[in-house]
Amino acid sequence: MDIGLYQAKHPFRKLIGWLVPLCKTLNPNWISLALLPVGGLMAWCCWQAVQNGQSLFLLYAIFLGFLRMVLATLDGMVATTYSKSTCVGDILNRITPEVCDLMLYPVLVLAAKPPEFLGLAVLSMSWAIGFAGSVGAPSGVPVQSVGPCGQTDRLAATMITCGLQFLFPAVPLFKFLLYWILIGGLLTVMLRVKRTLKIARETDRGV
Repeated sequence: MDIGLYQAKHPFRKLIGWLVPLCKTLNPNWISLALLPVGGLMAWCCWQAVQNGQSLFLLYAIFLGFLRMVLATLDGMVATTYSKSTCVGDILNRITPEVCDLMLYPVLVLAAKPPEFLGLAVLSMSWAIGFAGSVGAPSGVPVQSVGPCGQTDRLAATMITCGLQFLFPAVPLFKFLLYWILIGGLLTVMLRVKRTLKIARETDRGV
């Protein structure tokens, strides 16, 4: 059974479907690239909130996280709806969210000041999750998004943590988030590798 918020992409697409006609004249690649300043601002807001104790920036981070979700979904919808899909667009669609994560997780690790092993493990895990999902691509195995700690799940968990941290400023909730990324990430990597190997074996047997 597939687990993870990625499975909720279809209801989310329906929710933001009214935005698609408004973007009819836009190049979907520019929508993808718009993720980069949004992701950078979200990372900066998290730094201001966690490192400098400016709790209001937690609310800004939640808004930017939701905006990041919208843009990351909208680019593909616009490309598909108006026949604007390109190979470059597909690449940008995958690269820009990864760059956003590349900005966000080092900031969370530096700001939350977790034990050194935890910080290094979380940074490694944020890479390993994506790698485990795409490792079968050169062999024609579809990219895997299964798991409780996929990219969408981690972003949603970060937004929830921001909200809870705003309500309970004395509790170091971002450290708990990092532990969750580590534990949930291990499970996600195992599920994705298992799924990839299953499909690869079936392909080899000609199933």
